[in-house]
Amino acid sequence: MCTCNGAKYLREQIETIIHQTYPVYELIIQDDCSTDNTLEILKEYAAAHSYISVYQNITRLGVNKNFFSAMERAMGDYIAVSDQDDIWELDKIEKQMATIGDNRLSFHISKPFSEGNAPIFFDDRIFNYGIERTIFVNCIPGHTMLLKKELISMIPEESKDKFTYDWLLQIVAVAYGKISFYRQALVHQRRHYNAVTYTKPMPTKFNIFNSITTVFRTLLLYIELRKPLLERFEMKYRLLKSIPVENRQSPMPKNLPYTLRKKG
Repeated sequence: MCTCNGAKYLREQIETIIHQTYPVYELIIQDDCSTDNTLEILKEYAAAHSYISVYQNITRLGVNKNFFSAMERAMGDYIAVSDQDDIWELDKIEKQMATIGDNRLSFHISKPFSEGNAPIFFDDRIFNYGIERTIFVNCIPGHTMLLKKELISMIPEESKDKFTYDWLLQIVAVAYGKISFYRQALVHQRRHYNAVTYTKPMPTKFNIFNSITTVFRTLLLYIELRKPLLERFEMKYRLLKSIPVENRQSPMPKNLPYTLRKKG
């Protein structure tokens, strides 16, 4: 778990972790220079539970570096990623451990709920998480991930500053064909305006106004982002090229429904 000024919701999340039906042997919490009483809460839990270790960064690392740094501290073979303000189902780890098999990464649906009237959107459709989609879209949130620690060592260092940790993990896992999906909401994701990852959902209702707005927004984004996107895709290409040919898998996972597969 990584924290930063999360005192308001922290206790609720930690309680759902320490009461998991599957034994949690180690809980690593790394704080990124909080200025509220987050650290005091963490130390309280660490004093009460010997398997909880608390670390505080000397300087702020940001979400990406903080998560990579925290995961590298793990001593176990499996790592579950937690945000500071969500709520886990108490059997989350048990269900993911039962279904990860020989895969390197397991993920599931998360269900958002609003805090402070923040607009939310919930899509419970089966994910298209083939390689052709994941190189364009970061479609698997980190807070849904259970992964084998070996996956972290497969991430090139040059990529860690360019893409979010969960995007890198899913690209590599999908490219190796070592990923599993559990179709049940095991995390209740708190959506509030102060969350680092919160963005207001785009209007999804099909009408002329939204269609025209989407077209113009897309054109403006293309003009603005064309150059940086070319640079990022070049890096993704190098990332995928680094995977040995014999380990590369078909573009779409075999367990996706037919409607999401390529014909033929």
